[in-house]
Amino acid sequence: MPFDPQIVAQANAFVNALRSGKRARVPALKLEYWQQFMTVVYAGLGLA
Repeated sequence: MPFDPQIVAQANAFVNALRSGKRARVPALKLEYWQQFMTVVYAGLGLA
């Protein structure tokens, strides 16, 4: 399943903010994009 590039960019921005100690905010997402967002976040944090 190809990921939406905008969702990937938002997830990477979230991960970068967490790693740098800045405030990380989850953008408003449709439920259908939530799995994509969390998959990228888990991968970015090394949890998956």
